[in-house]
Amino acid sequence: MKTEPYKLDVKDLLIKGNVGSREVFGVKASPKLKLDEENTLKTYEGEVKVTLLESEILAEFSINYIAETICARCLKKFKREGRLSFDREYIIGRRAAEGDELIVDKDFKIEIGEPVHEEIAFDIPMKPLCKESCKGFITK
Repeated sequence: MKTEPYKLDVKDLLIKGNVGSREVFGVKASPKLKLDEENTLKTYEGEVKVTLLESEILAEFSINYIAETICARCLKKFKREGRLSFDREYIIGRRAAEGDELIVDKDFKIEIGEPVHEEIAFDIPMKPLCKESCKGFITK
């Protein structure tokens, strides 16, 4: 899944803050991003609390999202709303040793789009239902 970058500027936290200092960012995006063949992320919003640690930044995410998906029973498209909370650590001052590590870039920014998109993709059930009582295809 190819995502557009969504970056938060943590320069003030890094320059003016001490270990344990915290900053809260509001986030809102409408990426209309295809998560896979059946799921499209329409919008998300929430907040990210970033805390300065010794050699990394801890980002605590609290996100509400709306995705369009297909019901596993009736095969109709529907909007699914969800709420997520998760954490990520961003390494300060060096390049990521492995491809999956997140870093604070040279412009003092952290990229949050990819972690948010991944968590939302994992949150959508493999067999989503438009409603629990969906009877599926009804033939006449």
